[in-house]
Amino acid sequence: MGYIELSERDDSFLREVWGLYIFGMLILALRFVIRLKTVGIRGLKWDDLFALLVTVFYTIDAATVHIVYHAGSNVEGVFLESQRPLSDAELAQLEEGSKQQLLAWYSYSSLVWCLKGTMVCFFMRMTTGVANRKSVVWIGYACIVTYVAVELTITFGCWPYGGNFQVTPDPGTKCTLKPQNFIVMTVLNVLTDAAILSIPLPLLWTLQVPNRQKIVIGILLSSGVFVITAAIIRIVITLGSAPSALNINRWGVRETIVGIIAVNAPILRPLFSKAFWTGIPFSSGGGTKGVTTTGAGGTRSTAPHGPYELAPSVHSHSKHGNDYTGSEESIINKSPINSTHSAGVVGASVGGKQPTDGSVVVHTLYQVTEGPRSGNSSQWDQAGFHKATAYGGKSPV
Repeated sequence: MGYIELSERDDSFLREVWGLYIFGMLILALRFVIRLKTVGIRGLKWDDLFALLVTVFYTIDAATVHIVYHAGSNVEGVFLESQRPLSDAELAQLEEGSKQQLLAWYSYSSLVWCLKGTMVCFFMRMTTGVANRKSVVWIGYACIVTYVAVELTITFGCWPYGGNFQVTPDPGTKCTLKPQNFIVMTVLNVLTDAAILSIPLPLLWTLQVPNRQKIVIGILLSSGVFVITAAIIRIVITLGSAPSALNINRWGVRETIVGIIAVNAPILRPLFSKAFWTGIPFSSGGGTKGVTTTGAGGTRSTAPHGPYELAPSVHSHSKHGNDYTGSEESIINKSPINSTHSAGVVGASVGGKQPTDGSVVVHTLYQVTEGPRSGNSSQWDQAGFHKATAYGGKSPV
């Protein structure tokens, strides 16, 4: 489709848009590769669903930005109309570009809040059984409410709705530059990001690991600081400079890639783990691990989790009584050998209260490829099913 050249031109803009898009999609693709390798398709969680939605909205956003670059929008149209009369073809093109710009607002805001959903669900997995899990849930509700508020602002900030793609007569800045969208979205974006950042701090405080490792983990989990910084920079530069669709979209694209990198950084950590590249299958049926805890409090099973994934498990002693809490996953890399010897301890600490009557039995099942037995040994050589029973008192019958 041929476009009349009406808007600002910058040859580097589209290269930046699609270059960052390819880089962002590569990060998202690596995320799914890691998750499928470590937990398998049955081990995927809600944060993976949000990550999938991110790819959808990211694609829509890049496509609409591309169209707006060529077609222009009513941001430029109002200025051009004040300089000279516009032809019907020019008006039609600017109106179409304005519709695409409005669609970009919806896709961009949905993309940003899907990134938040990814982080909230990720932290919910981290805090399973941890005292501050309720705060994560409430932050999740806050993200839903703020998302609705942003979408309502985009929809009703310019009314009547047709003003969003009106060029002449001038519909006003609320329908062209749309400063209300920037203000509402930036404020709610920063507030929710700050709330999400507050989640890992108590977890880091209770971890019994070297300070150097705490710093690395803290940087990975608190990378939302960069997202907040990018959001603030965008609104300052966009509203403080000559308004244009190109300038608005340029900084929107940059903010988006910062968010994608920051949100997926914890999941990409296994790429730098030597164990990840050994080729040991943990998720293809042969290496999926499950822990079942049986005791006075009932039976509890944990789903398979990636052995290399940065998803901290804080098995900490409660300040009240003998309550033990812990998340489903572990923040420290676990080799298959280490996890074999420690599985019973992990299973015993996640089932509620610490056992005191010797009635807890922990079964850890490893489903791996069967190999030959050696002699009369009671253990199999990395094969078959291995059942470990932890108990206190007399030997089980």
